[in-house]
Amino acid sequence: MTSFLCLACQRETKHRVSYQGGIAKSVTCQECGLEIGLDRAKLVALYGEQLVQRILTKPQRLTEEYQRDLVEFFSTIPFRIITKPYRMLKEFESLCED
Repeated sequence: MTSFLCLACQRETKHRVSYQGGIAKSVTCQECGLEIGLDRAKLVALYGEQLVQRILTKPQRLTEEYQRDLVEFFSTIPFRIITKPYRMLKEFESLCED
């Protein structure tokens, strides 16, 4: 929950933010129930931009993990490599759900 200026109430009220695929999908006023949603096409485009950024920064993030704890890194990386396609598919599917 967070506070925003509600367009209907015309005052700052508590709002619930709903996420899909890690991106805000809609914002609902807890006072009057007004729900404002994001366009699905824009949501997918934003996800695509974030995905590209994640891909570009992955080598640096892996290096940081490696340097932080070598044993942990090598003990988890095989499982992560195997499950990553499935996790990415689930993330994208959650973005496309109604």
